[in-house]
Amino acid sequence: MSLLCWNCRGLGNPRTVRVLHHLVKEKKPNVVFLIETLCRGNTMEKIICKLGFEGLFVVNPIGRSGGLALLWKENLFLEIFNYSRQHINAIIRNEDGSPGWKFTGFYGFPNAARRWESWELLRLLKTFQPSAWLCAEDFNEILDQSEKQGAALRRISQINQFRRALEDCDLSDLGFSGPRYTWCNNKRDDNFPQERLDRAVANTEWCSRFNYVRVQVLEAICSDHNPILILFNDVPYETGPSRRAFKFEAKWQLDPECNDISKAAWEQEVLESNQLKDIRARLSACQRDLTRWSKAKFRRDAELLKQKSRRLLELQGTNSPNQIEDIKQIQKDIDTFLKRSKMLMLKPHLDALTFVHVY
Repeated sequence: MSLLCWNCRGLGNPRTVRVLHHLVKEKKPNVVFLIETLCRGNTMEKIICKLGFEGLFVVNPIGRSGGLALLWKENLFLEIFNYSRQHINAIIRNEDGSPGWKFTGFYGFPNAARRWESWELLRLLKTFQPSAWLCAEDFNEILDQSEKQGAALRRISQINQFRRALEDCDLSDLGFSGPRYTWCNNKRDDNFPQERLDRAVANTEWCSRFNYVRVQVLEAICSDHNPILILFNDVPYETGPSRRAFKFEAKWQLDPECNDISKAAWEQEVLESNQLKDIRARLSACQRDLTRWSKAKFRRDAELLKQKSRRLLELQGTNSPNQIEDIKQIQKDIDTFLKRSKMLMLKPHLDALTFVHVY
């Protein structure tokens, strides 16, 4: 199972929506938690129609700030338990009937003067069942000075308040792989502030239930926050090859070769005893030939995108202001690629959606 969490800084920007689609397609999360969506429920409905999620819970922004959203797959037994402007609390139950566990998508108050309210909210959320608890995303605070670079040091009292709140809730940091800092102001100056604000924490009971847990800090293609991907299971991850079901991609229609490939495959000589078997054989030929053609046609583009994404992650991990211009250029290149490749042309499934609006 996997959860994607991201302070996206506004889904009203088409570029951010493209990146979200790309992340969902590449990482295939079961749950997505978004912060600072700056979008109301009706806008979020339109966005998730193309993402393949059936569940949506929205906490609307106030004016031009805030906004939370939780998205989940249809086969997931997820129930919203409570929420506020700073969190969404959900219970995730297992198909086998074993006890469920609690997931909290959390957004710490950006205003340092109100940060104490975030920690009181955490303590309150601890009291709700089930007791196995995973909490993740933007806490707007660091655990020690090593999680901050540039600008003034954080006050020790602020750090200690965060630490005490996690201790009181029996929450421990799950660690990470990838860039050390998850937030950057993206400005080339002497201070060049960077901080690790986005993280995943869990209590002892949750950690004992899921022995294999990984938290990956992903590349920041847009927004000043890196997304984080949480992967976990009670068995080791399978790394072997898997066979994917055939899916006709809408972007293929933009290439004239697609029609030629389909026509040639359909008109191949087929020796079958009845019409139904004849049609099945022709469809199988189209599937086979289109799959081979698409792999040859788009593999280079896909590999180029992966190379740029890896390079972006590498540069963001250097923590150097001298790399800002290179980072921005690669971010622009990736967005141009996503726009050109028409990755977002997916058929909406409105009938299968479950929408919940919170006003």
